[in-house]
Amino acid sequence: MKRILLIIALIAITAASAVSADSWQERVSLDGDFRHRFEGIDDGSKDTDRFRQRIRARLGLSGKVNDQWSIHLRLATGSSDPVSTNQTIGDGFSTKGFHLDRGYFKFKPSFLPGVTVMGGKTGNPFIRMDKTELIWDGDLNFEGASFKYTEDISDRVGFHLRGGGFCVEERKTDDDTRLFAGQTGITVSAADDVKVTFGGGYYSYTEAKGRPGFHESDEFSGNSTAQFFEVPGDSSTMYTGYANDFNIVEIFGELSFKIEKLSCKVFGNFVQNGDADDNNQGWLAGTTIKKGKGLGSVKLHANYRKLEKDAVLGLFTDSDTFGGGTDGKGLQLGLGVGIADNSSLAFTYYLDKKDLKEEIDYNRYQLDVKVSF
Repeated sequence: MKRILLIIALIAITAASAVSADSWQERVSLDGDFRHRFEGIDDGSKDTDRFRQRIRARLGLSGKVNDQWSIHLRLATGSSDPVSTNQTIGDGFSTKGFHLDRGYFKFKPSFLPGVTVMGGKTGNPFIRMDKTELIWDGDLNFEGASFKYTEDISDRVGFHLRGGGFCVEERKTDDDTRLFAGQTGITVSAADDVKVTFGGGYYSYTEAKGRPGFHESDEFSGNSTAQFFEVPGDSSTMYTGYANDFNIVEIFGELSFKIEKLSCKVFGNFVQNGDADDNNQGWLAGTTIKKGKGLGSVKLHANYRKLEKDAVLGLFTDSDTFGGGTDGKGLQLGLGVGIADNSSLAFTYYLDKKDLKEEIDYNRYQLDVKVSF
């Protein structure tokens, strides 16, 4: 009898473990990617060219709490730089660190179909045309709360509304710098293989003018600066701060269509900072052509942009084009080839001018090997 009871107990424990394992596998998922980059930079303002290798490793975990709630975590290489998870190698084979790149909850209320709410350190909640980086670098993650609402108005027309409030710089004894943002757009399926997306956004920063750099106090990433006094008339407390506030209006549009086996996009966006009197505009136009997925796939892309000094907050825009930040213009060309499923080889070339007054040559190339799971 004891043997029978023992066997029953073992079967029960095994069954419970199996159910628990199945439940864990259903509720928790892992994803990640790794990139090895070979990069060369020819900066006309420097005496020598730079060649370096960089790696990026990211590991994400998502957990489903129930049908409405989930949590998401991601670790990544790099430093505290808000617009880069790259890690330059070649420091005596030293170990590399991981940081919390994302950590947030996602809530999809059953009583509000089409609504998603996120809070914490999240991915970019706003649409970027073909993931271009005129306003936001692709590695930038937002800190605060945001929402998204999508609805199909008809079989061929979709509507989206996005917004949020984010903390840029928290101060113990003074007002915080915050970002309040909203974006809306319409997607129209004009035909089976033709789609048009257009819309606009508004991004407003509080407590920017007169403040030191947000990530590093002496770094302004191309934006105009001025001298300020903590106590008026006391020159001993003079410091450098942003010369303008930032209230940015964006207009964007994209046309996507297919020609035989080719998927094509033509896109563009325009930005203007209403709080700067001049040097306050930026624009980008580009195209992408793709064929296939996985092994043997090919992607060609090109875009041209011009970004004046105070069109956007330089800290958060593309960190690669004309060396990062604002005050430049240039052409970006790229070719990507699928070398296996979830693996690719990509080449990107930047032909830029940094400093729109001096027009200093800035050329850069990147060869990337990317693998993901």
